[in-house]
Amino acid sequence: MQFIFSGLHDIQTNEIDALDLGNGFSLVKPNDYLLSAMDAYSMTGAEIREASTFSRYLVYRHKPSINDLTSFRSRTNEELKRVFLSGMMALQVIKPVETQGLLFFGQFYDENPSHDATLNLTCIERRPPMVPGAWTLKRSFDQEFLNRVPTTIDGILKLVGGPSAEIRNAFILLQLGLEHFHPLIAGLLWVMGLEAIFNSSNNEDFQKKLGEKLGTSSPAFPDWVLPQPTDTVSSVAAHLYVLRSKIAHGFDLREAKVRGKYLVDLLETVQVSVDGDSVTKAEYLSEIACYLLCRVLQKQLEVSTSHTESPQTPCGE
Repeated sequence: MQFIFSGLHDIQTNEIDALDLGNGFSLVKPNDYLLSAMDAYSMTGAEIREASTFSRYLVYRHKPSINDLTSFRSRTNEELKRVFLSGMMALQVIKPVETQGLLFFGQFYDENPSHDATLNLTCIERRPPMVPGAWTLKRSFDQEFLNRVPTTIDGILKLVGGPSAEIRNAFILLQLGLEHFHPLIAGLLWVMGLEAIFNSSNNEDFQKKLGEKLGTSSPAFPDWVLPQPTDTVSSVAAHLYVLRSKIAHGFDLREAKVRGKYLVDLLETVQVSVDGDSVTKAEYLSEIACYLLCRVLQKQLEVSTSHTESPQTPCGE
């Protein structure tokens, strides 16, 4: 059996050692078996010390079946990673979480390993950790969110394996934004993810399609913690597109305050919450872009699920 796993912070699953998520995925508490994969040659001392502090590891196992000739083979690491990251994005779409970054690949042959068994590690891939914004860190990934993970994994696997490159790209852009260290580049990637879905031609078209998808008066920030910021979809949509255009074309952000149809001071200081740190308006909008992309992708998953459950309704090509 092949496996791939990586650590997650702030997942609340009570005392269950391993939570089955379906499709080969599970959330597993740090244990000696998983921690035996830590490799001093590939990891820093700080990374090895952190390994036991993760609340859970997301684990994906692939077991070839002799009854399915198409899958009776070992998957390449790229194939394993593609499926694993789809499962990882299921959590991120629901509520972004902080990740380890390191991906552990290997094989094991015993479904019930002994206490002193060690994993057969084949390689470790180093990726940037996913670091969500300040608002999402105010609430743990609790049982309410966990209940939605299995169906979300199933839906994402179907969507990314489907014919739409745009939907697939939107999930990839969400992932890349979470992995990027610069908040404004992350924001650009998230707005690109929205555009991949909307195929918007200009600012007005972007505003229209975002408003139609989520509702113009709906809050820009999820209600994970109350009170939440007062901005709505309609109050940030035009400014999001301005920010996207300035960054994409390498323009001076200060120009947005004095030039253009939709004026916005991208460098003014704002606070996400009363007790939060001050950030620029550009950083504030970038964080919002992540949450809006997550919500739009949730809508896409709902549509996909409804079509699956109602096969008599023809889907558009």
